[in-house]
This record gives sequence, structure tokens and C-alpha cells, in this order.
Amino acid sequence: MGQSANTLSQARQDILQSSEVVLTNAKIVTRSACFKGTVQIVDGMIADISAANVTARGAVDFEGNYLLPGLIDVHTDHLEKQILPRAGMTWDPLGAAIAHDVQVCAAGTTTVFDSLIVGAVGNPERRRLLPLMLEGLDEARRHGLLRANHLLHLRCDAREPDLIELFLTYADRSELRFVTIMDDGPRRDPERFRHLERRKNTLEVEIEAAILAVASTEDCTEDNRRRLVAHCRARGLPLASHDDTAAEHIAEAIGFRLAISEFPITLEAAKAARAAGMTIIVGGPNLVAGRSHIGNVSVRELARDDLIDIISSDYIPASILRAIWYLAAQSEGPSLAEAVLFGSLRPAETFGLSDRGEIAVGKRADLIRVADRNGPIVRAVWTAGRPVL
Repeated sequence: MGQSANTLSQARQDILQSSEVVLTNAKIVTRSACFKGTVQIVDGMIADISAANVTARGAVDFEGNYLLPGLIDVHTDHLEKQILPRAGMTWDPLGAAIAHDVQVCAAGTTTVFDSLIVGAVGNPERRRLLPLMLEGLDEARRHGLLRANHLLHLRCDAREPDLIELFLTYADRSELRFVTIMDDGPRRDPERFRHLERRKNTLEVEIEAAILAVASTEDCTEDNRRRLVAHCRARGLPLASHDDTAAEHIAEAIGFRLAISEFPITLEAAKAARAAGMTIIVGGPNLVAGRSHIGNVSVRELARDDLIDIISSDYIPASILRAIWYLAAQSEGPSLAEAVLFGSLRPAETFGLSDRGEIAVGKRADLIRVADRNGPIVRAVWTAGRPVL
């Protein structure tokens, strides 16, 4: 746990230095254990961990609350809800970015992959919003207004004729860390397309017309997928398949050497992804609610079969922490320390963020204080040792 006797005994006697933070009387959740003690932060990094409490002037008394690593959310479309709160109402890009950041941080997320659509067949509004959302994030970043560490996740619609041109506009942004290849059209799975359109109250005649229209047009999906994979490989960007429904979709993904299955929507697809050695990302809202809002497989079922690796917030920022608490409360489920890994260390390891994701000496001090009041409540957040909430 570090040099506790030397470092923390000194902290008991002295007023803390400006670059030093001591968090004490906390239930510390590491990658393998939960124990009461103290964490010392120096220059934004975890310098020491002790199983003892201290009385240094200026130390933060956790009053027995939990100290967890900051969460890492690899998929959230929450920014879209801020910039387009209602149909026809586009919000100020900077204001939207800041509102998004505040809510993400309040949910315990210290590293967020802002998941933005590139190309969106049948939804031109999303094409219009993409540069606006990036503009807002860039401005907030320039002025030091962001609490969380914001990275970029591009979700690419493989059906879009000019997808590659659009993607290359953003492909070399330094914050880009993750790319998903999407194909939600009727050509891939006509029955699922019908199901989703019916949920939108689309007329049957319109649904069938859309299916026929796709069947009669040239399919650019495979060429886009192939070219997108090549561009991402050249840049070392992790790639995921999306909404896999069958073992054959996993086989296609493996054929393109994709290592991540994002939101497999059937048990068959999830089992095939596990058998293929793919990392499986699931959504927290599904796990917390016990069901998918559009009738896909329940993530609770996947969890029981050990078919999840990473929990993302999808569309509810607070859902990762709630999902962790749910899993840890199950009699045959993981311990709290094990459950926390789904939202911290596992995404860190998957996406090469080796400086964060766990409470350990030498790691970045991205930390959250959580009280348990019939569920988790985030009381404070630190990013790189800096209090931001």
C-alpha cells in the first residue's frame, strides 16, 4: 500500500501542502478489496494508500462513505439531448457541452467518451449537429470549463454513401479513441427494422416501402466497412461492431478483425462474441431496469451468464453506478470491488488508458465519493486530484 508509516504520519502533524489532498475515514474500493482507510494525493496522482485514518488539518473526512475510482463511460449519446432538447430547438453548443459535462460528472464519470454519430441515413439532423457538438466541446476545452476528461467515440453509419469522406474530417482529432461500425438498416435484419419502425408508429406501407427501396439501391455498406476498418487500423483506433443480433454478425465482425461487440441484442450474439474472445459492452439502463426499452435481451440475463465486460451509460449518465450497485447486491453476483471494474478498470484496459481506472499508487487521482442511501449517491468528484464537484 505504499510507505504509509512515513508519509501519512507526517500528514498527521502538518497542514497539507497546496498540491496535496488527503481523503480519510473512507471505504476504499480497490481492484480486489474494500477496506476503511486513507488515500493521499500529490500533484494529481495517488501517492499513498493506508488502512489507517489520519487527522491532518485540511484532510477530507469521508464519514465512512465509499471512495471509488472515477468511472469511465465509453458510450453515451447524452450530449445530443443537450444540444437538441426538443425537435426543432437547437441549443447553444457551448452551453450544451457544459450542461452535458456537469451531469456526467455528477454521475461519477471522470472520463467520458462522447459518442457522436457520423452519417445517419434517414436522419439529416444528426449530420447537422455533429460539427456543432464538437465546436461546443472544443470551446469548453480551450477555456478550461470541463470537469471530466472528454474523449471521442465516433459511431459510423456504414450505410451512408459519403461516410468515409465524413469520417476523415474527424479521424485525426487527438481525442478520438473509439470507433463503432453501425448498420441499423433493413438490409441487415429486415425483421428488426420492422420492429423498431413499428415502435415509432411508422405506417406498415411506409416500412415496406423503405425495405423495398433499400433492396433496389446499390449497397455501399460492405465497401464502407472495409475502408473504415483500414483507416482505423492505420491510426490504431479500437473498432466495435454494434447491435449484433446473430452469430453470423459476430462472424462478420471477426472477419474484419473487430475485437469489441457493442450492445449485442440477443443471447445468441453475446454467446458468440464471448466464444470469439470479443470484449462485450452493455448499457447500464437495461441492467438497472431489468429490460431493454426496445425489446432486446436483458443485460441481467447476460450478467448471469458472464457475458459482460464493460458497462456504459448509453443514454442515462447515472446508470453505470446504479448498475454496479445492482450487481454487487445480488447474492450470487460479484463483490462491490469486482462490480466496480465493469465501469473503471476494464474500460481503462480496453482503451489503453493505463494511467487510470483503479485506486492504486501511481495512478491518476480520478476519484469519487459515494454515499449509500438505498442506492449510490455521488457526493464529491476529483479529476487528477482536483475537486470538481
